[in-house]
Amino acid sequence: MNSLLPPNSTKFEINFEQTFSRVSAVEIPTRTFNDSMAAPLGVLPFLAWEKSVDVWNKDWTDEQKRQTVASSLKSHMHKGTIGSLETALGSLGFRVKVQEWFNMVPVGKPYTFKLLVETAQDSITATDLKDILKVVNKNKNLRSHLVGQSLTITNECSTYFASTICVGHDLEYLSVNGLYLDGSWLLDGHQDLKGY
Repeated sequence: MNSLLPPNSTKFEINFEQTFSRVSAVEIPTRTFNDSMAAPLGVLPFLAWEKSVDVWNKDWTDEQKRQTVASSLKSHMHKGTIGSLETALGSLGFRVKVQEWFNMVPVGKPYTFKLLVETAQDSITATDLKDILKVVNKNKNLRSHLVGQSLTITNECSTYFASTICVGHDLEYLSVNGLYLDGSWLLDGHQDLKGY
């Protein structure tokens, strides 16, 4: 070990140097504490509090927690708009579209909207629906009211198929005036077959 201590160092100074020479090997994760995608899981609830996340559920997946914290700033910047609502709901991992009253068929009452939630076959629970409603109430504008939800469940499966295409021509050549090729002539454009 390299030492910067003088030769007349005490035993305490030598031990102190050896102990603190290993301190540089200890990881310090404080640089990642403010990055929601890189922060340790134990820090995420505190980071959510710092970023003023409106709805938090300790039972969410790690990805949902990280996305919620990451989208919080964008959601707060545009709070009360459709974009804010879709951003906040998208961070939960659901594809959600907001259908405003003038886009409904038939046209709905003014300042009402519906949620069109798309999800995979078994990925939504009653708790998820409650979380969606909490997020909607926190991010919608005050004059608009939720009048309904439409849940679309999709099932993705693989389908296999095969096809072939056969292209060809059937040609039939009939000799003119009894002329025929016996292999002694080449049809390369340099010779004529009896005047042809």
